[in-house]
Amino acid sequence: MLQVLIGLGVAVRWLDATWQVPIVQAFFPVIGMAAVAMFVLVAALRYRVLGLCALLVAVPPLVLGMTSLHSDTVAAGPHDEVVMTINLEYGHADPARVVAAARERRVDTLVLEECTPSELRALRRHGLDDLLPHQAGSAGPGLTGTLVRSTHRVRLVAEHSAGRFAGSPDIQVVTAQGDYRLRAVHTPAPLPDIVGDWRSALRSLTAWRDRLPDDQRLVLAGDFNASSAMPGYRKLADGLTDSSRATGSGWQRTWPHGTWLPPFVQLDHVLSRGFAVVADGTVPIAGTDHLGYWARLRMQRAE
Repeated sequence: MLQVLIGLGVAVRWLDATWQVPIVQAFFPVIGMAAVAMFVLVAALRYRVLGLCALLVAVPPLVLGMTSLHSDTVAAGPHDEVVMTINLEYGHADPARVVAAARERRVDTLVLEECTPSELRALRRHGLDDLLPHQAGSAGPGLTGTLVRSTHRVRLVAEHSAGRFAGSPDIQVVTAQGDYRLRAVHTPAPLPDIVGDWRSALRSLTAWRDRLPDDQRLVLAGDFNASSAMPGYRKLADGLTDSSRATGSGWQRTWPHGTWLPPFVQLDHVLSRGFAVVADGTVPIAGTDHLGYWARLRMQRAE
């Protein structure tokens, strides 16, 4: 029975559905490890038929795990663009640590989700204006505020509304090496009562990507509330470069943080087009249940 449940958990990765399915998909790395452990145990006990079944279940997570370790990066350069995203969890994140993390990583553009007006004031007291003086998007109560701060000049193209959920600023970022389009992302969580909104948000982002010219440099950064185990996220990422996959980070995890449960899923991402990836990583921030996630990108010349 356990082997059947693990097999179903692995198969769910390819099921594009709502209800509880995205929550099961979020646990895919854990389920995959269980599938491999089950195969090792059954093989050690020399149960041939069960061993063959266990091998069939273990192959997909093994293959996916191996391919996630393949790196496709470029060397660092003097004009790289460092993009960081931090979910501030209703504005409770330590503002001093947020600013320090941006300074330590020499962040050029910072995407802040769940940024409340009081949190923004605290960030400014700790030097945010000096570090990243340009702003687009807005702070808001609860989870509604999505803000972008940058060393570059930024121009708000559109503020994509999500009703009672967080907004999604669409921004033109002007750099000395060239401009790029930035979409700050914060989708609803795939909870059973709002999973339809979550799915619609991912589809809306995919449609937005498809409307842009193929030669448009772009970056999507933020809390996607989705992982690569979810078909909706994979459709959105198709044709884009997922920074964590490009660096061969393997099992990258950004949530949950600061709880008894260790991080097990990557919900925070930087996707790009027209950039090569140099490096990526996570940063612990006190007061929020997300790790900060950053990616260092090299802008490619237009052909």
